[in-house]
Amino acid sequence: WRRWSVRHGQYKFLLSLAIVALVLVSLTPGVGTAQGTKLVMAFVPSMEAQKVLATGATLARMMELSTGYKIEATVPTSYAATIEALCAKRVDIAWLAPFSYVIAKAKCNADVRLITVRFNLPYYRSQIMVRADSGITKIEQLKGKKFAFTDPASTSGYLFPAAMLKKLGYDPDRFFSQKIFVGSHPNAVLAVYRGQVDGAASFEDARLAVARQFPDVLEKVKVIAYTDPIPNDTVSFGAHVPEEVKQKMTTALLKLSATPAGQEELKRLYEIQKLVDYETLVTTTWTQPDGKPLRIDRKKVPNLDAFFQPIRDVAKYLGIDLEEFIKPR
Repeated sequence: WRRWSVRHGQYKFLLSLAIVALVLVSLTPGVGTAQGTKLVMAFVPSMEAQKVLATGATLARMMELSTGYKIEATVPTSYAATIEALCAKRVDIAWLAPFSYVIAKAKCNADVRLITVRFNLPYYRSQIMVRADSGITKIEQLKGKKFAFTDPASTSGYLFPAAMLKKLGYDPDRFFSQKIFVGSHPNAVLAVYRGQVDGAASFEDARLAVARQFPDVLEKVKVIAYTDPIPNDTVSFGAHVPEEVKQKMTTALLKLSATPAGQEELKRLYEIQKLVDYETLVTTTWTQPDGKPLRIDRKKVPNLDAFFQPIRDVAKYLGIDLEEFIKPR
């Protein structure tokens, strides 16, 4: 009896260990589980990098709480670096500018799930700026002048302004005496404000991004031209990200953008009003600046990727090879 009791006690002890082990395994984070999924979320440096990173980190923490995923925020050194990181699977989610998304789609099948809304619209424009005291009132007067773009992979900071110049009959590579890239839209505004360049391109209205630090920027820097409408920037996923993760993150971001705290961070990040998915894009009646209603035609835009076709058309017009474009030069 004593021998049986000891053996029985050993069996009970081993059984208890097995049960504990199974419970621990079930609780241990693993690939594909919410607790075990680690994601890297990248933000393009269209604004001052440290400010973007600070807000991006706050958004990452908010997303961690709502999804259970571990999310790291990062700001690569350039638009091209962001694309490369996404395609190399070092980044899982990227807040890509429109042209950057188009490049990433062509290069590694990036998957756009959300687009941004600003001023109650899913598109925006690029602007050409000069100093108010320069005497320049038309684009043709910038011939032979020093000009600043933001980044070679920026839609509003390079692609659409360059296309506008070409449509006017000017070669964007030869029209200016010097063409420089200053890295961000605030930098483009400040380059004009400080007289470092004669003109610059940025999104509309990037002057507001520096107005707090330089209150007279709206007086000293004026806009002389606008481009055609540009689809807004995106929240895109790498093709390697599991569908379950994409759906969960997309849903969580949509919910976040509907909360006051989320809206505050999105505005601080890139002046974003809210995020929308495809169904919202095509079922909303948008109000244009002139007050006219706008509906996105589902037949012409059967999915979110198709919404960015105008960017591909402009790239083709400029003779840009999407995959070659981001290679080191």
